Amino acid sequence: MFSNKKKNSFPSIISSDVEISGTINNSGTIQLEGCIIGEVNVQSLTIGNDGRVEGDINAQEVIVKGTVKGTIKAKKVVLEQSANVVGDIFHDTISIQEGASIQGSMTQAAKPVVTNTEEKEAKKEKKTA
Repeated sequence: MFSNKKKNSFPSIISSDVEISGTINNSGTIQLEGCIIGEVNVQSLTIGNDGRVEGDINAQEVIVKGTVKGTIKAKKVVLEQSANVVGDIFHDTISIQEGASIQGSMTQAAKPVVTNTEEKEAKKEKKTA
């Protein structure tokens, strides 16, 4: 009954009054308005204006409106006007709006960025094959 997991098209929302410490693993989308202290491994992450991540992010897509203190590793990175990033960014594509603040290096991958979520999915497929 519970083994047939359907992918939820709705994002998981972490509200502004929530602070999470530890590693977050999610194969879907997270909308962050609160704070995560630790590693974040997701398909898609949107960090709201008041949202904050203190740790590394591994994702397919990351949209930053708030604050990140750590490394971002993603295929697509969008830094909006209110973004404040202190750390390195590894990306396939990046979009930076005027006003975004970045303290760190940006590296476009010579090969496509492979995130932790992709590595885990590939291992699962090998085990089931």
